[in-house]
Amino acid sequence: MKILLITYYFPPCGGAPVQRWLRFLPLLIERGHQITVITSQGGDYPFIDESLCEKIPPAVNVIRVPAFKMASLWQKFSGSGGEIPYGKLPEERKGLSRLLIWLRLNLIIPDLRVFWNPKALRACFIELSRKPYDAIITTGPPQSTHLIGLSLSKRLGMKWFADFRDPFSQIHYLKLNPPSRLSMAVYKYLEKKVISSADLNLVVSGAIAEALPEGRKLVIHNGYDPQDFAGIEYTPAEQMRIKYIGQFTQGQDIGLISALCSALNRPYSLSLIGSKIGAKEEAQLRMIASDRLIVKPFVPHAEAVREMVQSELLLLIVNDYEGNRGMLTTKLFEYLASRTPILCLSADDTAAARIIQECQAGKSFGYQQISKAAVWVNQLQTGTRMQGDILSYSVEHQIDKLNIALRS
Repeated sequence: MKILLITYYFPPCGGAPVQRWLRFLPLLIERGHQITVITSQGGDYPFIDESLCEKIPPAVNVIRVPAFKMASLWQKFSGSGGEIPYGKLPEERKGLSRLLIWLRLNLIIPDLRVFWNPKALRACFIELSRKPYDAIITTGPPQSTHLIGLSLSKRLGMKWFADFRDPFSQIHYLKLNPPSRLSMAVYKYLEKKVISSADLNLVVSGAIAEALPEGRKLVIHNGYDPQDFAGIEYTPAEQMRIKYIGQFTQGQDIGLISALCSALNRPYSLSLIGSKIGAKEEAQLRMIASDRLIVKPFVPHAEAVREMVQSELLLLIVNDYEGNRGMLTTKLFEYLASRTPILCLSADDTAAARIIQECQAGKSFGYQQISKAAVWVNQLQTGTRMQGDILSYSVEHQIDKLNIALRS
């Protein structure tokens, strides 16, 4: 089957946005599919990780379409000097910055990356005129990428799969920063149009699938790749190494980590790996952990995986917002594969908490149960490795489901 995959995020972009399809591509090729990727060039990326380019299978044809870089304009007009928002919006909003956030939420719908669409759509038409394809796949966020699929499907009548790594109108930063009622109606209209028009919608969790409008849906988890962990053996440490791997996005309270550390009565170190945090947040943690705090803003993916294995406890904080039940981050499945005990802080009955319990991979506690969480951590034996059954969350298992859907 010849597939055209359209994704804004692709190596050398680093971080969570690229991991799902970077894992899927080699296995899809093994199953006989031919894949061309149309992606952005020089876009607004959360991280750059050149090492990930080595994971792109040689058989994959990659077409890079220049993207207008919004970061420089954001810094110029906001006067903040900060980076363009990714997964969260600035908490302190004054003057022009506040106006820009309002414009972004209410007029630039569904997201800032929509300005890449015209060039990307043109590149898609050129490629589709050169040779035939059996199907197109769009993946988001950014959810604006699905509008490219909608246009291609409508004008060419092609088979189209829309892949949702996060909710659309119910995404956490819209829940925490509600746009106007009229603007939200536009978000919901586009969401409904995409879901109903796609031949099949691929969704990362059952709860997110249930919350999306009516349409054909199939749950395909992100999964973990056992090859990422091959040859990495855990080495015990004298004290508990507590680590949070990845970014902090809106709705994740870093104060929960401070409260947890305050309640511990055992030697520990605390590491934030690949986390962009402000001076205020770092000072807050430093007051508790002092010189036991280690902050690494970014590391290549392979190093992040090693950090997961070389730990005694991994922290997972589910974003606190209405509708967070289905939120499943890529790192959860890598946490599972590391076999390191997981401490999950979330609301009741989230998909993440259920998977951790199902796989006997650690413990979940509510946001208000930090004292109980600390008791569990204090009692956790150093060197504990989790031995639950995680096979159903391997990327191989997910690809088997996806392969059947592609060929049906």
